[in-house]
Order: sequence, then C-alpha cells, then structure tokens
Amino acid sequence: DALHIQKNVVGKYTQNNNWANLRPVFGHLKPSEISQRVVDGYVQKRQAGLVGKQPTKDGEPLLPAKDATIRREPGALRACLNWCAKDERRLIAKTDVPTYTLPEEGEPKDRWLRSSEIDAMLSAAREMREARKDECHRYSRGERFLWLALHTAARKQAIYELTWDRVDFEIGMIHYDVPGRKKTKKRRAAVPISAALMPVLQQAYKERENEFVMTNKGEMWATIQSIAVRAGLGVRGQPAGVTNRKPKATGISPHTLRHTAATHMARRGVPLYTIAGVLGNTMAMVEAIYAKHCPAAMRDAVNMIPSGKD
Repeated sequence: DALHIQKNVVGKYTQNNNWANLRPVFGHLKPSEISQRVVDGYVQKRQAGLVGKQPTKDGEPLLPAKDATIRREPGALRACLNWCAKDERRLIAKTDVPTYTLPEEGEPKDRWLRSSEIDAMLSAAREMREARKDECHRYSRGERFLWLALHTAARKQAIYELTWDRVDFEIGMIHYDVPGRKKTKKRRAAVPISAALMPVLQQAYKERENEFVMTNKGEMWATIQSIAVRAGLGVRGQPAGVTNRKPKATGISPHTLRHTAATHMARRGVPLYTIAGVLGNTMAMVEAIYAKHCPAAMRDAVNMIPSGKD
C-alpha cells in the first residue's frame, strides 16, 4: 500500500475500497493459495451480499455488489500481485502470482437524466440550500457540483480538485488538468464555460472561501443521493417524493451527471469527436457508448436506402 498506491495511484480511495472488500476472503491467503476456485467463490459471495467490507452502521446488512464492482476487485488484486513480482521489486516470486479468469463484464450503465430531471435536481439543491438558516445565500457544494458536472461533463475527482486559478473567466475556459499531475488514461480536458454556467461560476467566485471551487475535496456521493431523493428521483417503481428509502436506492451517482452531459450532447447532434474532446476519452470509447444517442450521424445514410426504385 505505502509503496505503490499512496505514491503512484491516482484513485487511492477506489483501491483502498477494493481491498476492504477483498480482505475477508483473501487477507489470510498466500499468493500461491489463490486459485480460480477461490476467486469464483468470492464472486458468488459478493453477488449474494455475503462478503465485503462491513457497513458503517451497526446492524446494517451487506448488500450484493454490482457486476462491474465484482469484476474490478479481483482484477485489482491480480494487478497488485503482478506489481509485487516485477524484477525490480521481487516482493514475491513470479511463480506465486496466481492466474485466474475474471467474471464476465455486466451490461454498462445507461442511466442519464432527462431535461425535466435535471431541472428537478437543480431545484431540489436550491431548496435544500434555502432551507438552511446559515449562509443560505451561498451556493452549496451540491449546487456547484451539479452545475459543473452537467455543464462540463468532468469526472468527479477533477471537479473536487479544481482551483480558481484554472477557471479563466477572461476567455471562458476551465482547465481541469492539474499542472504536474501524474498522467493516466483518464485525461482531463480544457472545457469552455457555457453561457448558463458562467453566471453561476461568477457568483461562486464572489462567495469563495479558499482556492478550491468546491471549497474542499470531500466526497459528493451522499449529497447527490440526498438531492435526488428530494427531487423525487427514486428507484424504478418507487413513487416520486418517497424518502423513506436509503439514498443509494436512487441509482444516481456523480458519474451519472457526466454521462448525462455527454448523452445530451450526442442527442443534440454534437459530433462524437467533439464529445470525445470534452470528455477526455478516446474516440473508440465515445463511439461505443454514445453513437446510439446520435441518430443524426446515421440519418443521411438510411435516407439513401432505396424505397423500391432502381
């Protein structure tokens, strides 16, 4: 952990969370004792909600993990063991690195917010702020995150780390990349400030408390869930406005906002290569996920199909 994750891995929280879930099954095993049978047993237990890190509240049950999470965790373990076996480290023997097949990838999430749902989220965030007795005039962290995520399609970590010196009001650009930051596959783009976002950012700048646009780097997951519940966006089949379920039942996460922004761009005819530039993703990835939301790209082609005439 100290040798690699804390120094080199950008997503430290995710990796630490992976190990918290893996530890009950793999923590007492030697690398040579990890087999396909052990991994398959772990997958089955995670699917049934029988293993994983303990809930934060006493008496709260473990929940079944999602397919993507179940696949990611043993994959992270294998990557860690391979790193330990590298020639320059030799923390374990290469022959002790287990070989096993990861579970099949599940269906990708395609939850995105319609325009009415976006309006409901923003209204709910504003109402929650106005309900506070102290400093109700300041944009809340929830509002700032919603506006930035929906209008720039940035990843949550990029928004958490955004500082005011990288918000260029003069030319209307937000530079999400942090100077000197370790480069990863998750590239951070420079994104224009939309006409709708500009007054929000200008007001937030006047209200700033420190160098961070979000004031601090604290997680926003729980806040987004609370806003979604207030907006009446619960699980499918749950009546709007019902708030007696846990926030996680909403199915709306910070990443949902990024996916929403990209989906709306595609539906409004923005070229996929432009969307790729805004997201900082490869063209292949954007085509795989968002081409289905971009009918204009194929409309000219289908209009060329003969209608019974040679």
